[in-house]
This record gives sequence, C-alpha cells and structure tokens, in this order.
Amino acid sequence: MSRLSRILLVFVVVVFVLACNFVTQPFRDAQNLAETAQSVATLIPIETLQAIPSVLPTIVPMETLEALPSAIPTVEAFATDIGNSLDPQGTPVQEWRGIPIMPQAVAGQEFSETDTYSFRANATPQDVQAFYNTELAARGWNQALEMPVEEEGGFLFYDKDNSFLSIFITADGDSVVVLLTLS
Repeated sequence: MSRLSRILLVFVVVVFVLACNFVTQPFRDAQNLAETAQSVATLIPIETLQAIPSVLPTIVPMETLEALPSAIPTVEAFATDIGNSLDPQGTPVQEWRGIPIMPQAVAGQEFSETDTYSFRANATPQDVQAFYNTELAARGWNQALEMPVEEEGGFLFYDKDNSFLSIFITADGDSVVVLLTLS
C-alpha cells in the first residue's frame, strides 16, 4: 500500500469518526429534548402549551430565530478545518482537555468546531505511539483498538468512561503531525 493510499485511508477514517460524532450528537440532543418535553407536558396544562406559538415571537426576536440556520457549520467550513488541522499553527499547549501533548511539539492548534487538536512534533510515529500508550494508560485510558503504527503513521484509539479518543499520526519529513479527536 503506497503512502498516498495510506494517507487517504487515514483521512477517510478520521472524517468518518468526526462525521459519526457530528451526526450522533443531534440525535442525543433530540432524545434529551424529547424526554424534557415529555416531563414538561405532564406538568403544564395543555392550554399553556397551545399558547406558546403566539407568545414566542414576543420573547425571542424573529431576527434571532431566522439567524439560527446560519449558525450551523457548513460542509465547506468542516473541510477547511480538516485541511488546516494537518498544518497546525501557534504555540502548542502542554495539555488539551485532559490529554497530554508531547513535549517535542513545536506547533499546535485547537479546532473546537470538530473537537480536535492538532500538533506538529519533532518525533517519529513510533515515538508518538509510545508516548500515548504510556501517558494515557497512566491517566486511566484503555486502548480500544490497536492498529500498527508504521513509518508513514497510523491510528491509535482509546476509551475512558463515556469518552473516545482517536489519534491520527502522519509522518511529514523529519516530523509528525498528530490529530487528536475527542468525542
């Protein structure tokens, strides 16, 4: 398998993981909303609920309601974030959302829209694998899936409680780019 094929395969898997998180979150939110609505419906008289549509425009300005669809990220913005994550800019942090960042990191950037953090490090893919196997085990993370990390890079997957961490590693000359995705 050529390096380009592996990178494309890794890219597809990362996009799939991000898309799964992006798609399932609204369902979880809708389920929570439905449970809340059911609880409210048993407490509030039906007449009050029927009056809400006529009162809502006086509580929330129509301009706010009309602007809600534009607050959702577009496919173009999502693709731009993925592309930018492979070229992180800025000073790396020591820890991101409880996940340690390698001390060899020379650049780092958070992409909050996709719950990712990307960093460049002067290391090999195997160095990244060894670092995260040691550091995450010490913090209570379990390796959920083991895939071989080779010279070109690879994937690491960990879980802890209800959180899932995927680590995408790709070699880039004498350094590596590491993409952390937390869901």
